[in-house]
Amino acid sequence: MSTKLKPAFDKNNLCIVFASDTNYVPYMGVSIKSIIDNADNNYNYDILVFDDGITDYQKKLISSMLPDNFSIRYIDVKSLLNDFDTSFLIAGGIWSIATYYRIFIPQILQDYKKVLYLDCDILVKDSLVDLFNTNLKGYMGGCIIDSVKYVQSQNRIKDISKLGISDYKKYFNAGVILFNLQEIDAVSFKKDFFHTLKTKELPFLDQDILNILMKDKYKTIDISYNYQYHILNEHPELRNIAELAKAEQNPKIIHYTTGIKPWNTPAAPLANYWWFVARNTPFYEEIIYNNTRMTNSYLHTIIYRNRYFIRYGIIKMLSILSFGKLHRKFKKMRKDLQPKIRAIKRFCRNK
Repeated sequence: MSTKLKPAFDKNNLCIVFASDTNYVPYMGVSIKSIIDNADNNYNYDILVFDDGITDYQKKLISSMLPDNFSIRYIDVKSLLNDFDTSFLIAGGIWSIATYYRIFIPQILQDYKKVLYLDCDILVKDSLVDLFNTNLKGYMGGCIIDSVKYVQSQNRIKDISKLGISDYKKYFNAGVILFNLQEIDAVSFKKDFFHTLKTKELPFLDQDILNILMKDKYKTIDISYNYQYHILNEHPELRNIAELAKAEQNPKIIHYTTGIKPWNTPAAPLANYWWFVARNTPFYEEIIYNNTRMTNSYLHTIIYRNRYFIRYGIIKMLSILSFGKLHRKFKKMRKDLQPKIRAIKRFCRNK
């Protein structure tokens, strides 16, 4: 595929970008189906997927869902990375290739004005037309503030401060971003991205980088367009905040943040919306099967929970005592283990 793409439709073109490997395709499929279910027939939906190994069969399944006003194309990410020396990243075992996907949006989509990037763990309950009509003149994009504004985790606030962002309430969540490509210099954006990656400590990887690059250059969008469902799930006392309560009642995009996803925790709040859509996709049986496998893996985790606690304790200690690359490595390992440790603790409390 050419490194530069033109809009799939001549008019009323809404471009939506995902990034996925073969493992996440079923969940991306549910996200795409939710867009289809809420689409405005007066508009055309131009879906682009940064492809990291999606199979031809999976592509056929997704195409089988698409109505006439939808197009989908796949972009080989690995070919885009061929021009870059990423050995210093891969050798450390810290960074995933997925970290780099979004930096290529300004480069390959120069013929687009606005592009909406969505994570795969989202559910759309809106036509997205009003979102695309947001006036972004003078801004690199439109973003939704991160949960840290409300939860106010002191560790996260410290991490954000180290990024050079003095006001943590201006730190956004990168799961939903409406890029205004008319205000982004593709060459500088890519150059600054890699420079920041090499020189900064980044607990939240690409989200941290995007916050640095777009600092004071993005427009704040209503939280209903990136309703991070864990906020009120884990902190029900925050329901007295009007904007959160309103977004919970009428979310336009539900973002299933944290390790608790609807496909691995069907009883989680708002998971019912996700499963209602999932039932009407060609991936439903696969999701059920994967969920069964995850349940067996979860039971194995519970049985050997002491080993996980010991491992977590060692990694936590090493993350405190180490410096530089090793510190970042152990901090990332600690972060990756935290959802599993929390799940084990929840299970033990409810026994």
